Amino acid sequence: MGRPAPTPEQTAVIEAPLAPMLVVAGAGSGKTETMASRVVWLIANGHVEPRQVLGLTFTRKAAHELAERIAGRLSTLASVLRAEGLPLPRGLARAGQDLLGQDVQVHTYNGFALDLVREHALRVGLDPEFTMMSPSAAWQLAHELVEAADDTLALDASPASLTAALVSLTSSLADHLVSPAELAAELRAIREHLAQIPLQVSGRRRTTPKDVAAVVSACEQRLELIGLIEEFARVRTERSALEFSDQVHLAARIAREVPGAGRLARELHPVVLLDEFQDTSVAQLRMLADLFGPGHAACAVGDPQQAIYGWRGASAASLDGFARSFASETQEVLQRTLSTSWRNDRAVLDVANRVAAPLRSASTAITIPELQVRPGAGEGTVHVHEAADEQTEARAIAAWIRRRRGPEVRGDDSSSSGPDTTSTPLPSAAVLVRARRQIPPIVEALEEAGLPVQVMGLGGLLDRPEVADVRALLECVHDPSRGDWLMRLLAGPRFRLGSRDIAVLGRWRERLGARRRRGVGEAGTVDDADEMSLIDAVDDLPPADWADSEGRSLSAAARERLLDLQGMLRHLRRRLALPLPDLVHEAVRALDLDLTLLADADSSPALGGLPALREHAAAFERTAQRPGLGPFLALLEISEDQEAGLSMGAGQADPDPDAVTVVTMHSAKGLEWDLVAVAGLSEGSVPSYDLRRARTTEDGTVRVADSGWLGKLADASIPSSLRGDADILPQLDWAAADTQVDAESLIQQFRFDQGEESLREDRRLMYVAVTRAREDLLLSSCAWRTGAAKPRPRSRYLREVLPQVPAPFQVLEDVPEKNPLDALLLEAEWPPPPGEAEQRRHEAERLLAAASEGDLPEVPEDAELAEQTRRVLADLAERREQLTVRSPARLSASQIVARAQDPQAAARAMLRPLPRRPSRSARRGTAFHAWIEQRLEGGALLDLEDIAEFADLEEQEQDRTQDRADADAGADTDAAALARMRESFESSPYASQVPIAVEEPVTTRIGPLAIRGVIDAVFPDPEHPDGVVILDWKTGSPPTGARRRARALQLSVYRLAWHERTGMPLSRIRTVFYYVADGVSHEVTHHPSRSSMERMLLAADEETSPER
Repeated sequence: MGRPAPTPEQTAVIEAPLAPMLVVAGAGSGKTETMASRVVWLIANGHVEPRQVLGLTFTRKAAHELAERIAGRLSTLASVLRAEGLPLPRGLARAGQDLLGQDVQVHTYNGFALDLVREHALRVGLDPEFTMMSPSAAWQLAHELVEAADDTLALDASPASLTAALVSLTSSLADHLVSPAELAAELRAIREHLAQIPLQVSGRRRTTPKDVAAVVSACEQRLELIGLIEEFARVRTERSALEFSDQVHLAARIAREVPGAGRLARELHPVVLLDEFQDTSVAQLRMLADLFGPGHAACAVGDPQQAIYGWRGASAASLDGFARSFASETQEVLQRTLSTSWRNDRAVLDVANRVAAPLRSASTAITIPELQVRPGAGEGTVHVHEAADEQTEARAIAAWIRRRRGPEVRGDDSSSSGPDTTSTPLPSAAVLVRARRQIPPIVEALEEAGLPVQVMGLGGLLDRPEVADVRALLECVHDPSRGDWLMRLLAGPRFRLGSRDIAVLGRWRERLGARRRRGVGEAGTVDDADEMSLIDAVDDLPPADWADSEGRSLSAAARERLLDLQGMLRHLRRRLALPLPDLVHEAVRALDLDLTLLADADSSPALGGLPALREHAAAFERTAQRPGLGPFLALLEISEDQEAGLSMGAGQADPDPDAVTVVTMHSAKGLEWDLVAVAGLSEGSVPSYDLRRARTTEDGTVRVADSGWLGKLADASIPSSLRGDADILPQLDWAAADTQVDAESLIQQFRFDQGEESLREDRRLMYVAVTRAREDLLLSSCAWRTGAAKPRPRSRYLREVLPQVPAPFQVLEDVPEKNPLDALLLEAEWPPPPGEAEQRRHEAERLLAAASEGDLPEVPEDAELAEQTRRVLADLAERREQLTVRSPARLSASQIVARAQDPQAAARAMLRPLPRRPSRSARRGTAFHAWIEQRLEGGALLDLEDIAEFADLEEQEQDRTQDRADADAGADTDAAALARMRESFESSPYASQVPIAVEEPVTTRIGPLAIRGVIDAVFPDPEHPDGVVILDWKTGSPPTGARRRARALQLSVYRLAWHERTGMPLSRIRTVFYYVADGVSHEVTHHPSRSSMERMLLAADEETSPER
C-alpha cells in the first residue's frame, strides 16, 4: 500500500487474532499508525466490516487523527485492489463514502458514553430531552448553591474554595461510582472512631495529637458538604441537565443495569479499539467491561509510564484492570508491546529511559519495555544548566532557544496540489514547567530575547501585570471588602501612592467605621461584613482640610489619583449589566492600558494578555447559564490556586509553530517539539512536594509526605478506601488504632506512603516531559526562587541523568548562601511612565475641561501662543505618523475578512477594539453554534473552542438591520428562530453525515503572518470519495458583491490550513458556506493563491493609518 513495512512488533499487533489484547505502547512508538493498520488488516481479510469497528480516545483531535488515518488507509486499499482487478472486501464495495472510513466509528470516551445515555435515558429515569451543562455552567450552579448556603456552613473557607470542593467531590464520586451516602458513612466512621478511642493507654500526654485532629477536621469539612453534593445533584435532575462527570457515571449504570445494552453493543461492534487506556477512570473501565466483557475483541493501547492524570480521576491500575476484566475462562488477554520511538533522537531517548527505569522495574503484572531508538535516528543533544536563581535560569533558557533556532528562513509559496516544501520553518520550541508560578519570569526572559511567546491555557495569564491590574479593578468593583486587591492598585505604578498616603487613607477608613458604629447606636451591632473597608474610604474621600490625629492629610497628588480611581469604580459599577467581555474591556480602557501598550513599543508583547482575558470572559459568558462577574472572578481565583486548573470554555489552540510555547508538563502530553526545555528541576518542584515535611533517614533517603485525600479542601476527593482502585493505593488503616497515639503513627505512615505514590506519578510526569523533545533537550534548574528562605537542592531526576550527559554542561558548584533575588529592586514599571507627548495630551485635556467651565487661564502673548500652536501641530503630526497600524505577527481569519472589506475600520479595531453591541442575531448565532457542536460531537467537552476576537463587519450591519426589524415588527423569539435553524439543519444533506472534524482550530502562514481560525466542520465529500468539504455555518443572510468575495477569504485560509495539516491536495478540498436560516449553500470555487493573499495583506497595510 505504499507505506513502510511495519516492524515485527507492529506486525504482531496488526495481525493478532480477534481476542482481547493489551498493547503497551511507549511514547512516540507509532500507536495511531499501528491501530489504523490493524483496522485495515481486519477489514481487508474479511474479519469485520468498517461499520463494526469502534474506536475510543480522549480528545476530539486524537479521534479525528485516528479516523483520518483509517480513512486514508482504506482509500489506498480500495485503489490498490481496483488497480489489481481484485474484489473489494465487505463494506468497501458499497457507497463511496465508506472509502473514507466513515463507517468506522471513532469517538471520545465521553462522547460514546453520552450517546449511550441518550439511547437509554428513559430506562434509568432520565428525561431524554436532557441538556449538557458546560463546565462553566456547572461551576456557576455550584457557586450559587454555595453562596445560598453560606450562612449554614460551618466552614472557614472562601466561596471559591467551597465551590471547587463541591465540584471536585462530585466528580470524584462519579469517577468511582460512589454515592454521597456511602461517602458520608465512611467519613462518619473515621471521625467517630478517632474521636472515641482513648488518647493513650498510659503516659502523660493530655491533648489530642495534631495529626489526629487534622484528620477529624478533614472528615467534618467534607461531611459539611454532603448536603450540598445532594442538592447539586437534585437541581441538575430538576433541570434535566447533566454535567461532565454525569456522562460516564450514568453510562456505567446503564451498562450494568439495563438488560440488553451490553448485548447490543457487542453485536454492533465486534472490534473495539481503546486508545490512551492508562488515562481511563474506574467508571470508564467498568462501563466498557460491562458492555463488552470477557473474551471480547477489545484492544486497549496505553503506556503505564504516562499515567499522569490521577488528580482528575484516572486510575494508574487501568491497564491491569483491563487484563482482569476482559480475560475469560477460555481466552486470556494477549499482551503486545510497541517499543521503537519514532519521535526522539538517541540522546533524548537515553535520558527518557533512565528516568523511567524505576517505573519499569516496579511493574510486575505488565511488561514495560525500554524504548528503542528508530533506524536512522539522529544523535540529538541534551544540555544541562543550573542557575543560582529563577531569573538567571529563565534568561539561560531563552538564550539556549535563541541559539538553537538561529535566523528565520522562509520561502514563498504557491497554490500547488502537494504539501508546501518551499520554506524552511523554524524548529518548534517549548518550555515545560511543573507549576504555573514558574511561567512569568520565563515569559519575560523570552520576550526580552525577542522571541515570540505563546502561553497555553489560563496558567501564566493571571500573573501578567496588565491582566492582574484589570482583575484587581474588577475585584474592587464587585466586592467592596477586597482591600487586598485595592492595595495592588494603590501601591502599583498606575496610582503610585506612597506609604504615608496609604496610612492616611487607612486612618480615614477607621474614622468612617467609627462614625458608622455611632450611627448604629449602642443597641445595634455591626457585622464584620458591614465594617468600612479601604474601598469604602476611596468612595468617600476625606475633605481637603481633614487630618488624622498626627496631623497628616492626603497629599495633593494622592487626592488627585484617588479621585481618578473613585471615578473608575463608579464608572464600572454603572456598567455591571454589560456582557462580561465588554465589562473587561471597559476596565482595560479605564486603566488606559490599551493606549499605554500601543504607545510603548517595548511593552507590545504584553498586549496578548488582554485579549486572552477577554476571550476567557467571552467563553465563560457563552457557556454559563447565568453568567456574572462574581462567578467569573471566583473561577479565576480557584484556577490560580489549582495547578490542575479549570476550564472556562475558552478553546486551547494548537501550538503556534513560530512561537515558543510555554506550557505545564500535564498540558504538554500528546504534543511534541523539536526543542524542549524542562525548567525548574529542583527538589520540591520536580518532583513536587513540601520540603518542610520531608524527612531524611539515616541512610540519606528523603521520605516525602503527602496528605492524599486529606489535603486542602479545594482539592477534596473521596477517601482512598472508597476508590475503585483501592487495592493499589496507600490506605489509612484507622480502624487498627486502639489509641489516638497509635492513630497518629498510622496517619504519619499513610502520609509517607502517599508521598511515595506521588513521587511515582511525578516520575511518570518527568518521563512525559522529556519525551516531548524530538531533537534537542535542555534540563535546567535553579537553587533560589523569589521569596524563598532556603535554596532547593538539585532534582533527583537531574542527579540520575547527569552521568550520561556529555560535557560540557553547566552545574552550580557553589550555591549562594543568601537569596540573590532579595537584593534586586522588585519594582514593576507597569504601566510605563507617560512620555512627553502623553503629558502634553493630558495638559490639553485639562485646558479643555477648564474652558468648558468658563475658567480659562490668562491668554498668553501671541508669540507664546504661536509657539504652543506649532508644538501641538507637530505633536499631532507625530502621533498620526505613529498610529500607522501594521499587521501583527498573528491574525485571525475573521480579521483577514475585515481587512479585505474595510482596511481602515479593521485597523481602528486592532488599534483600540471596541465592545460589540449585544444583538439578537448575534445571540442566535452563538446559540446555534453551541447547539450544532453538541449535535455533531455528542456532547460538550472540557475544551470548547474560543470566540473570534474581531467581529465580521457584514454581520454587524445585519445585526443592526435585524434589531430594527425585530423592534418594528415584533419578530419571533430567539428560541423560535433557533428552532427554525435547527429544523433547517436537520433537513440539510449534512444532518445525516458523520463529520471528520468539528470546531477544529487551525493555523497557517501567509507570508510573514500566522493566520489562525476555527473550522466549523469538515465532512467527507459525497461527490469525490477521496475529498472533503469544509463547511462554515452562517446564521445571517447571504452577502453579495464585494462582501461575498471578502468573506470567501475565510474559507480560502481554512482550505490552505487543511491542506497543510493533512497533505490532501487542494483540488480535493471543497469549501461551502451554509446559511442555516435560509437553508442555502454557497460553494466558494475561486480561491486566490497564498502569494496573492500575501499581496492583498501587504496592500491593506498600505491603507491602514486610522484617524483619531
